[in-house]
Amino acid sequence: MKRNTLFLFVFVCCLIFILVSGCAPENDEDQAEALDGPVELSMVTFWPASHPQVDKGHKAWIDEVEARSDGKVKISLHAGESLLGAREIYNGVEAGVADIGSTCPSYTPGMFPLTEVFELPGYQNVNSVAASMTAHEGYKRFKEELDVDEFSDVKVLMFWATGPGNVMSKIPVEKLEDMERLEMRAVGGSAVPVKTLGAVPHAMPMSEAYLALDQGLVNSILAPNDTLQGFRLAEVIDHITKTPFLYNMAFVKIMNKNTWDALPAEVQEVFEELNDEFARKYGEIFADASREGLQFARDEHGIEVIELSGEEEDRWIERLDMVVDDWIEEKKARGLPAEEAVSITRELDEKYSSEYGDY
Repeated sequence: MKRNTLFLFVFVCCLIFILVSGCAPENDEDQAEALDGPVELSMVTFWPASHPQVDKGHKAWIDEVEARSDGKVKISLHAGESLLGAREIYNGVEAGVADIGSTCPSYTPGMFPLTEVFELPGYQNVNSVAASMTAHEGYKRFKEELDVDEFSDVKVLMFWATGPGNVMSKIPVEKLEDMERLEMRAVGGSAVPVKTLGAVPHAMPMSEAYLALDQGLVNSILAPNDTLQGFRLAEVIDHITKTPFLYNMAFVKIMNKNTWDALPAEVQEVFEELNDEFARKYGEIFADASREGLQFARDEHGIEVIELSGEEEDRWIERLDMVVDDWIEEKKARGLPAEEAVSITRELDEKYSSEYGDY
């Protein structure tokens, strides 16, 4: 009796296997056809929906992904920290709370130490396009030449950057000594240069800067000009001192690894193609927004724009010379290829500053 029962059980299992095998798609094309509609992905960002990075950047990128994948992918965008906070985006995407996220590595201090190299002072950093291409290609070269990938827990889609930024303050900053009067929002690689120049840095996401300035928690911020309009900072500051040699902020767009691995190869190719294109396009968007933001601050809010004299600028740069050397020594002590990373970044900065200097 037991043998008959065992035989019947094996027979049923074999029958089920044959039926399932016969119904299964024979190839990737059949498998794609078997899916019920397009792959639906979610994307999060800390930028508000009205910011050019979202309105002209992320939305355009999503439209291109959907179009070039022939509708195989649909992406829903959650802007303005509506799903994940600025500090939560990286870990949230890694954990699968969202499929895609755009964030700033500096919002999680110490987590990406070598990536800070893009934010050191002293590069040509002529505009956002050059800075974006430097960061995008720099990440690739760190992986290939230095065997370093600080983002191995996720799939990196692209890097880009703000390019030059300025000291924005409630009190005028006309000379180096004025920096000692500043409590300044500064994050990532910009915090140490700010401190070296005499200000007290305070780390916080850009989304918190307006309230901090409005309530007097800080009296200044180091930021690119697009924030004057995109984050409404022109409402809470009175003076802008041009300091292009002092600032650059890198951003990264990432995807959950399991989500990436589950995509068909032809869809992955679409993403890769667009990432290289949009690293430059995002830089162009920031460069345009920077010009527009500064004009907006002058015209709509009467913000005073201060330009340092050549002699005064030399004083600032001389004080900053030690920052890069100290950064290299600190990172080398942690076993990181810091000198090589700086060398690669300087090479790319020179290349792209020359190539895109007229943008």
